Amino acid sequence: MDNFEKKYGIIENEETKNYHLNRRMWCIINNQLYIADSNLSYSHAVWFEKQGWISGDNDEAMNKAVRGNIENGNIYFYSGYDFIINKDIESIFFQYLKQLVNQLSLSSDAEVYGGFEKDAEGKLVPIKFFGNVKELIRNIRK
Repeated sequence: MDNFEKKYGIIENEETKNYHLNRRMWCIINNQLYIADSNLSYSHAVWFEKQGWISGDNDEAMNKAVRGNIENGNIYFYSGYDFIINKDIESIFFQYLKQLVNQLSLSSDAEVYGGFEKDAEGKLVPIKFFGNVKELIRNIRK
């Protein structure tokens, strides 16, 4: 058990570790995009702690950073332990979308989702679908 399971409300069991292994984490901290290594079996909180951005005593960067993951070729973004989105989070994310797509060589058909909430079974599901990368980048340029 890591220091952050209570705050996430997610137990880091084998199923959760497999989920982490099958995604690629990224975040925007201090106006810079960071992309985690592939095949990591842990959460953003553990990654942030390993990077020195947070500690067990001070983890406010988890609620300030825009972060997300790439899963099945699609992009997911959010902020905080509650996986929220709002206009400010969206604005920050879309400033870095093209850079994220280019650095990870993502498909222009990749779909973009914001936020997560738990469904009736307790599974995290996206809150909002924004469109595909090609459409979104075209609209950002306008």
